[in-house]
Amino acid sequence: MTITDLTQDTDNIANTAAVPDDPAVASDTTTAGDSNDIENLEADPSVTSRPDAEIGVLVAVDPRILVVGVNVRRDLALDKPFLRSIAERGVREPIIARRAADGALVVRKGKRRTVAAVEVGRASVPVLVEPGSPDTDDVPDGLDRAAREMRVERIVDQLEENQHRTGTSDTDEVHAHQQLLDLGLTAGQIARRTHVPTARVKVTTAVARSELAAAVLDRYEVTLDQAAVIAEFDDHTDAGTDAVKVLTVTAAKNPAQFDHVAQKLRDERADAALLAEAVVDLTGQGLELIDPDQPGDARQISGLRPSEETPSGTELTAEAHTGCPGRAASVEVRRGFDRQPQLRIVHWCLHPDMHGHAARWTQLNAGGDRTGTSAAGNGGAGSAGALSEEEKAQRRLVIANNREWDSATTVRRQWLRTFLARKSPPRNAAVFIAATLGRAGHDLRRAMESGHPTALEVLGHDPVGSVYTGRPHPITEAAATASPQRATQLTLAVLLGAAEDATNRQTWRSPEPGHRAYFTALRDWGYPLSPVEQLVVPDPDQPGDDRDDAERTDGSGDAGPVQDGEASS
Repeated sequence: MTITDLTQDTDNIANTAAVPDDPAVASDTTTAGDSNDIENLEADPSVTSRPDAEIGVLVAVDPRILVVGVNVRRDLALDKPFLRSIAERGVREPIIARRAADGALVVRKGKRRTVAAVEVGRASVPVLVEPGSPDTDDVPDGLDRAAREMRVERIVDQLEENQHRTGTSDTDEVHAHQQLLDLGLTAGQIARRTHVPTARVKVTTAVARSELAAAVLDRYEVTLDQAAVIAEFDDHTDAGTDAVKVLTVTAAKNPAQFDHVAQKLRDERADAALLAEAVVDLTGQGLELIDPDQPGDARQISGLRPSEETPSGTELTAEAHTGCPGRAASVEVRRGFDRQPQLRIVHWCLHPDMHGHAARWTQLNAGGDRTGTSAAGNGGAGSAGALSEEEKAQRRLVIANNREWDSATTVRRQWLRTFLARKSPPRNAAVFIAATLGRAGHDLRRAMESGHPTALEVLGHDPVGSVYTGRPHPITEAAATASPQRATQLTLAVLLGAAEDATNRQTWRSPEPGHRAYFTALRDWGYPLSPVEQLVVPDPDQPGDDRDDAERTDGSGDAGPVQDGEASS
């Protein structure tokens, strides 16, 4: 598959970015500033130097003897990667200095490089000593016209040195890291040699290893992190190709939903792998696979007994059914409260009456005579016509929304981890705290008694169990040394954790006031609600949409019969 294949999809991203197909064309036709042709730009003759004009003298000096002159830069931002780079590779771009009347070298441009070199103990740095006198910190009122002009020139020089630089684009960084990979460097070596955080290099090299993801990053308006997710699905399978298409379109047209779509695809991929393994195992045992929503004459053996002579209530087990020529099975992947995929395998008999089975329970009519022994006539699980087409459609909707809820829960909790790691609380945090404490719902009390397990999870701690164990609690210990802002964040963690712990698959169907308040707050603080989560929050375009109890389902009504708790778990 090539990147151009992505444009073959209907409703794709053709209108999202006008990018030339050939990167070389893009570089040749790109202009800066306004739409005037670059040839119309002319150099200012007043600042044009003669070919033989003196530029300066390049010397190597001990950075400790340099005098840092006046400079527009106040925040040096001496981050660790920059300091490591100076320590290991030295100052690669010469520092610009001018010589004062007393012979001292005064730094004009390169303040950050100078201080970093002193900080890490470099023995020497390259310095270009240019003609002219250094500026002073005299007040403007004491300067003559020439000195004022020199100061203006110095300030403009220092500003332009950084303001008109363009950082390396994500695409260029990925391509550079790909070249380093081709030269035999590992991701760890690239991180060490370029002094880029290892986490970022893992992302760039993941994209670099995927030709498709690198092409998407180069051509479309996607972030580096989004390209890394696309690379995750580039496994050269049809399913992977379809996932790449979906993710690329989502990143371009609906980026707020990108994380939700990606997690749903991850879960579907994990479910499909588990399902495929089970199918191979079952068919290897000689079982025929059936669709549980269209069973035909087939019946679940849990509703059957071996024969009519077998005592009523005796279950036909899978072991006892081994010799039956009607052996069949259905297999589905379900997710429980822990959101982990689990196989649900149900054994069936394709033609129970033909093979001598009977309904598991003998029913008696009003006269006390036995009835309902026919497996086909039994109204239990798997009987023909048990669900109408409308009920089947509703059941499929419930199952789909439950799965989407599981995927959204993973994204939501990851968002909470990032959100609660911030130094400052969000706006209206105090209002949410007061309202939640005032409501004093059962969810908060239950979370308190169980040791705030979800709050600990999103704060990055292991659960400690019940508060009655007497063990030190990580949140209590963190609060003891927290700043007021951090303490507010910890309070939010406790309340949001309690609200999150109270959500489950029933929340989208039967939201309570506490659920609505929780999801409304998350939305207002920047969390992009997935479609199934949006069902919890009242529709602002529907006045009076408070979803009273009469409109709610009780977990069994409008969804039709539920098998093994799929719709209600």
